[in-house]
Amino acid sequence: MRVQIFKNAPGRVPRSKIIDLAARIGRGEKKQKTRANIVFIDDPTIRKLNTRFRHINKSTDVLSFNLGDGKDEDDLLGEVYISLETAFRDAADDGIGFDEAILKLCCHGLLHLHGYDHMKPAQAEKMRKREEQYLRRGER
Repeated sequence: MRVQIFKNAPGRVPRSKIIDLAARIGRGEKKQKTRANIVFIDDPTIRKLNTRFRHINKSTDVLSFNLGDGKDEDDLLGEVYISLETAFRDAADDGIGFDEAILKLCCHGLLHLHGYDHMKPAQAEKMRKREEQYLRRGER
């Protein structure tokens, strides 16, 4: 899986780590030739998206939008929106580094594009295990 990264909010993001993570996920999910956009935004923007598409009038950390099915080569699978402000706060609250927080959110969002969900306990456990698998591989 290839990603295109857009940054519409101040702050740096670990671009090369994100690209490596997306490639691992693409290989693992058997959709290497698909694409996804990852868009880094601020809290007011993600709040607007969350209100419009999920009817929840508050900021969140990550939103994913499926746009394709990944069956065609070079298909745009979807877009992942991440609030840099929320990620920064959550990293501090969780006692982890900012890069680690960003990679977790990218992984979470990209897995949603591959059909994973966490609405039911069994789904949440399956998704959590996949997240851990892909994030752990990048530690080497």
